[in-house]
Amino acid sequence: MSKKQMNLVMRGVLAGGESMSTAAEMSNTDGGVAFLVSVHFGAPKNILVNGKPHLGTDKLIPLLRNFRQHLQRLGVTIKFGTRVDDLLIENAHVVGVKVSDSKDKSHQDFQKLGYDAVILAVGHSARDIYQMLLSHNMNLVPKDFAVGLRIEHPQELINSIQYSGLASEVHNGRGKVPVADYKVVKYVSSEDGDALVKLGATSRSCYSFCMCPGGQVVLTSTNPSELCINGMSFSRRSSRWANAALVVNVSTSDFDALNFRGPLAGVEFQREFERRAATMGGGNFVVPVQTVTDFLENKLSATPVPPSSYRLGVKAANLHELFPTHITDTLKHSISMFDKELPGFISKAALLHGVETRTSSPLQIPRCNDTYESTSLKGLYPVGEGAGYAGGIFWGKRKVLDS
Repeated sequence: MSKKQMNLVMRGVLAGGESMSTAAEMSNTDGGVAFLVSVHFGAPKNILVNGKPHLGTDKLIPLLRNFRQHLQRLGVTIKFGTRVDDLLIENAHVVGVKVSDSKDKSHQDFQKLGYDAVILAVGHSARDIYQMLLSHNMNLVPKDFAVGLRIEHPQELINSIQYSGLASEVHNGRGKVPVADYKVVKYVSSEDGDALVKLGATSRSCYSFCMCPGGQVVLTSTNPSELCINGMSFSRRSSRWANAALVVNVSTSDFDALNFRGPLAGVEFQREFERRAATMGGGNFVVPVQTVTDFLENKLSATPVPPSSYRLGVKAANLHELFPTHITDTLKHSISMFDKELPGFISKAALLHGVETRTSSPLQIPRCNDTYESTSLKGLYPVGEGAGYAGGIFWGKRKVLDS
């Protein structure tokens, strides 16, 4: 695949290596089958019994290779370096796809592949696909998602907060005690801040997303004028940092407030803040950062800022200038509350990175409840995260199994 179409950018399974579901949640559902299938193709068996199963980005690579080889033995053809440019449609029925080499920017050297049906299982950042669907007058509906910042602490600090005296037993994930993680959520009502009332919102939620103990902050955009980040952990979780996104829910009313309307309003909302983040970072995918303590006091962090796992460079910036006031205020209030739950969460060593915008698909492709077929085009079956029906690795697998 070209870099612009790699899984990390499209928010495929390589983005974090997280199962995003607890064993208890999966054991009573068909999703448990996804765990068994994953183990069959190379995932560690401990994901079947661990309370918080984790694969790791590095473990996903051989798993996917084994799964791919199994499909090929069954007669499935997999076309690498191939981009879907368009749907082939006859009498409002999808009969195939038009594809070209992903390196061919002209899209002139294409092939037409005919099929009885097409399953559309793109990632939530496949914006070119959304645009193509609109050209066929497909019904796309903006949906709620969440945006925010990614916070990074020294892993030793999180271990100390969560384990107290047992923190010395962690040993970078190789000891008797696993590296510590956390999950936090705060509901902020209109009584907690006037900014929420101004936009007519009665409440907001702020929560941790894709928490990566022993992980690193990674880039998930390819356009230098747009900057978006995520987090990941390798299987050993041996990095000296722990990171998690702290995100606030947004809806169509937030899109409207910035004059973004129509099916792609959520996409344009994402782009607005990705462009702001890129500008604040100064270009070349440098990420704007601010210590948590300075963010709460609304002041620029002194340089040098605390070290970051992000490899392309960071730059001190006032992240108050990034989001509308109601989002910033929700983040500030929630962080203060998180510190009461996790004393030490607010630390001079904690660094906020901007910006996290792609927590889930910004739209949904309507489909029939019983057949999963598109309501706009016969023969097209939108599934997975890009279609707005799943999020996370095993949740996506569960949805595929359900269908």
